[in-house]
Amino acid sequence: MSRVLEIVLDVVSVTPQASTEAVAPPGQIPSDFAVTMRAVLPQLVSETDDAGEPVATVMFDRAGALARAGWRIGVETCGAAQCVVVSSRRPWTPGIVVVEPIFTACLYANGLDTELFDAAPEPFREVLAAAGPLEQSASLSAMRSRWQWPRDGVDVEIVLDADVGALHDAGGCLHELRVSVPWPEGEDAEPLIDALFACAHELAGALPAFVRLSDALERAAAGSVAGDACAVRAEPVDLGSACTAGAALVAIGANISAHWFGNDWGVRDSTAKANAVSTEFIHQMRVAQRRLRTAMRIFSHWQDKTWCERIKPELDWFGGLLGEARDRDVFVEATLPALAAADDDPARWRAVLDEAEAQRLVARARLREALAAPRYAHVALAWLQWLDALARRVRADGTDARALHRHANKRVRHYYQQLAQAQKLTAIDDAGRHRVRINAKYLRYTLEFFAPIASRRTREDTVRTLVRLQGVLGDGNDAAVALRYLERMDAEPYQLGFARGWCEAMKRYTAKEGERLLRELHPPKITRAV
Repeated sequence: MSRVLEIVLDVVSVTPQASTEAVAPPGQIPSDFAVTMRAVLPQLVSETDDAGEPVATVMFDRAGALARAGWRIGVETCGAAQCVVVSSRRPWTPGIVVVEPIFTACLYANGLDTELFDAAPEPFREVLAAAGPLEQSASLSAMRSRWQWPRDGVDVEIVLDADVGALHDAGGCLHELRVSVPWPEGEDAEPLIDALFACAHELAGALPAFVRLSDALERAAAGSVAGDACAVRAEPVDLGSACTAGAALVAIGANISAHWFGNDWGVRDSTAKANAVSTEFIHQMRVAQRRLRTAMRIFSHWQDKTWCERIKPELDWFGGLLGEARDRDVFVEATLPALAAADDDPARWRAVLDEAEAQRLVARARLREALAAPRYAHVALAWLQWLDALARRVRADGTDARALHRHANKRVRHYYQQLAQAQKLTAIDDAGRHRVRINAKYLRYTLEFFAPIASRRTREDTVRTLVRLQGVLGDGNDAAVALRYLERMDAEPYQLGFARGWCEAMKRYTAKEGERLLRELHPPKITRAV
């Protein structure tokens, strides 16, 4: 039993990128996947036959108590053999998990007896006793194959669980790759993590493989093997004991990663038909990307060559597709229906609504195609690798570290002054009001990032006013965007004239309301307490 560092990838399809092999039909993934792996990665050494081996895994917990403490109890059945494996699992940085099996035992009868764990380490037994009677929390079946991948002196192991699904299901719904490297006590983790990401990048280039922050068992215990059934919203940032700006950026980056990757499955696997669920996945993923861009503006000192040349341009590409899809959603679901409802004959807008819906589906198709491409897989991995490297840099900073309180105060004061100095909103053009809205967004996200060290009035009153200001100015910007879309559509002259008047009235109303909210905005305050 050895400790390992692990990255999890989902395989969306098994068609090789540059191969003349026929596409594998559903239900024959394990055998054909082994052929594909050997074709695109001939350096792999197989540890199982091409057909793989059927494996059933049942996880036990008690209301998530063991998982929250970093422990997992799994009962694996492979052929006639059945054994229980207890492992310690803790996140290293987002996307990387430290896994250490600490106890195994063969099972000769159904069920788990607590006496079975008498030989397990005491910390685990204490948590087990406090949790109470065990309950089944997840059950999965799969066809498992294993490969060794010797790479730069590191023995990388790849485990494929193909056709992963709930026990007794007719067929699996996903294919999972776990890429791991042994991490002996006292050995430097940096070269091992570099090898992990190098292998993950190579797999993403050879296969449609995408990084996940948790494995299928953990997701099954949370309610869905594939991913969250509902869009994931941003959680409050936990700065913990961070007292430097770099440490705060690591914590904020982890928070943003959970927001980002909690929604990418929902966007990638959404159906072509638009619905409220897929709309919210797109919205939340766009918010996550906006939060990320804001964080990197706040912490611009940490924008190194890798960020500027390898990550930022790719996020700009991806963010553009997200923005277009989100703008089309708002246009079809909110702005255009409101415009039509303001007319005395809403039915005359039916053709325009149909055309807008068709354009929205095109934008969504482009976004889904992007999320299913190696380009997206690589930028997702590059971000997680950069975040891990950042954590190492922060630990090594020592006396060069920047104080969090001073840095937060400086950035908050900068964004607040930009808002306080804004010109009268009714006297500037659409672009000027849009810049004010962006500044409000920057200040709001900044205050949310630094909420643990902000005053109560700032966390409540100031942020609430900023949310309303951003929303009001957003409505005005949506009207301006709607008019630009309509002017490129097959709209009648009457409709364009009506839309121009309606949109102008909407922009003027939101500008006046924005001015009122700016007058109500209290100066934010950062305290020294973490």
